[in-house]
Amino acid sequence: MTSIHPIDPVERNGKKCCFELSAGRSVLPAGQKSILELKASVTGFEVESESHRPSLNIALVIDRSGSMSGRKIEQAKEAAACAVRQMRENDIVSVVIYDDEVEVLVPATKCTDEQTILSKIKSIRSGGATALYDGTVKGANEVKKFFAKGQVNRVILLSDGMANVGPSTPEELGELGGRLADEGISVTTLGLGEGYDEDLMQKLAQASDGNHVFITSESSLVEVFDQEFQSVTSVVASEAVCEILCAEGVCPIRVLNRDAEIDGGKVRVSWNQIYSGHERYVLLEVEVPSGANRQKRSIASGTLKYANLQTRTADTLTDSVEISYSVSEDDVRRSANASVLRSYAEQSAASAREEAIRMRDAGDLVGAQYMLYSAVNNVKMYSPAMAEDLAEEANEVKNDSKWNGFRKRMRARANSTRNQQKGDSVK
Repeated sequence: MTSIHPIDPVERNGKKCCFELSAGRSVLPAGQKSILELKASVTGFEVESESHRPSLNIALVIDRSGSMSGRKIEQAKEAAACAVRQMRENDIVSVVIYDDEVEVLVPATKCTDEQTILSKIKSIRSGGATALYDGTVKGANEVKKFFAKGQVNRVILLSDGMANVGPSTPEELGELGGRLADEGISVTTLGLGEGYDEDLMQKLAQASDGNHVFITSESSLVEVFDQEFQSVTSVVASEAVCEILCAEGVCPIRVLNRDAEIDGGKVRVSWNQIYSGHERYVLLEVEVPSGANRQKRSIASGTLKYANLQTRTADTLTDSVEISYSVSEDDVRRSANASVLRSYAEQSAASAREEAIRMRDAGDLVGAQYMLYSAVNNVKMYSPAMAEDLAEEANEVKNDSKWNGFRKRMRARANSTRNQQKGDSVK
């Protein structure tokens, strides 16, 4: 591969992200068509110091329904308070609470009067049903009051129950998440315990390019809020758009792990945010025409454009990839790119998790178990830890008493893999 924008350690630690377009193999079998994996990845530059982090515009949206009573609501309040204490005076915060009704407890404001904000959070009491959709909308509306490019605009949504007031399907929440993503707002969804709807919460997060975390116990709430705060403060780029242009004769087949626009030989994907030192990527399968032994062929070129939150400039990075053909099977085998194939295996595992959930929900327990065991074999060479998680899920997929919790773990892990989520997906 010839890199137009090579990875330069000085540049990475300075002002620009790193962009790379790479192929699963650099040598293809001569004399036949091939399916080739392409990976377009962007890695955020390292933040030099805490003072360089972007400004924040955060809405904390907290479920105060009856099921949150007791230790849950107390831990949620402490977690929210810890997040507020870490914000600067010029950061924007709002607090929205919801049960069957939605209340803006703290309208969007700069964190200049921390004690007043903390006092209002301390006053939260539980009771009522769960108007999750309306709570998200109200939180987003608070973010919009001070929305600005060059800062992190995010809703952090906590719930422990089913959405039972207002719109309550994954499709409706997904549409909401998509609209917010188009407006530059991401939604992090934090599902507490085994009573929330993981399909709905995951769909909202994924559609808005936000994180989703399954919190097994309220005792982890402070830690999870802190993790999410560390995530939002490490955003170094936003409005990232990647365009991959396939060379003549090379045909894009499908994009594996993100929604994408495919127009002829052009593929377009986007990310709302890029984190410091963290890789995000998209995987694409293309069909490559046959070629003669030792012939070289250009496969694709890529362009990444994004808003640099540190330098407040619009950066453009480019890269390209080519392959050669060989009659030697050893040449083809040795040309494998482990990084691309590892990502490919992990995305295949995410698909297997989603399909296993669908099969299990339909009553096909044997099929779901087989799907997960197959994924173990595909991924164990590249990611032993993921293989262990998949094997555990395969062993428990028939266990009715544990299925609710395992389903949430599987959904959260699949979302984390799809989006290259920064931070743990299960706590």
